[in-house]
Amino acid sequence: MNEQATLQNLYPFEPDYLDRALECLAGVPGYPYDESLDRPLVAELLRDFPDIDLVDQIKAWRWYRVDNPARLKNPRGALRRWMLRAREFGL
Repeated sequence: MNEQATLQNLYPFEPDYLDRALECLAGVPGYPYDESLDRPLVAELLRDFPDIDLVDQIKAWRWYRVDNPARLKNPRGALRRWMLRAREFGL
């Protein structure tokens, strides 16, 4: 099964969901957005966390980063940890 088909199975009513998630991620203050790295990252997060509204959580992470602007050594890892905690707390 190709990646696009997988994403459509996860979010069948929102075919632009991956692009919306990337747009939100690009707006995170201090995040080193690079589409060649972040498109596969977001696709992986969608597969790994189908029970989480990724766009909503990226928006929450963005506002957390606005309020806590310390430099991240591993921003993509920090995003993954945020998603793990979102799952843990049932968000």
